[in-house]
Amino acid sequence: MAETGAGPEPGGEGPAYSPNAIHLLRTAQRNTLVLAQMADQKASILMGACFLVFSIAVSRTLIGHLPWSLAILALFAFLSALCGAIAVMPSVGKPATTEQRNWLFFGHYHDRNEQEWADDLLGELKDDEEVFRLMLRDIYQNGQVLHRRKYRFLGYAYRLFIAGLVITLAAFAVELSQVY
Repeated sequence: MAETGAGPEPGGEGPAYSPNAIHLLRTAQRNTLVLAQMADQKASILMGACFLVFSIAVSRTLIGHLPWSLAILALFAFLSALCGAIAVMPSVGKPATTEQRNWLFFGHYHDRNEQEWADDLLGELKDDEEVFRLMLRDIYQNGQVLHRRKYRFLGYAYRLFIAGLVITLAAFAVELSQVY
């Protein structure tokens, strides 16, 4: 199977790309997808732990005894779960401009009919550079979502949970010192 994009177009015009360029872009795209999946898994694990803590706090409240330490942990678990939910919440919006349109992302073409979308996409696939640009835009925009949203809010969620654990330990020590 011959690699495309390894040299200039038949007329001698256009940039010459390494035969490995497409492999590099595919690897970068796959890695970005894996990072998004990892962020979603981490958020889900943390949210599960937070919901467990929160349900214990609710059950203790219903029986009439909620220690301050557990209330503090429940509050931080709730805030952590909110940040985790924001991290995994889908955000599908229209691009601000046509230049930002990502033909590979369903959120940017869901409102178009299939034929119109296919024609526009095929118009972008006329040469290797345009194909690479489409892939690069997809990688870049997915990376922006990872950086600005997923990993940012995931970091907040974990920091809140850890802070809650530390403050809960201090509150528990105070409660214990009052008992003994």
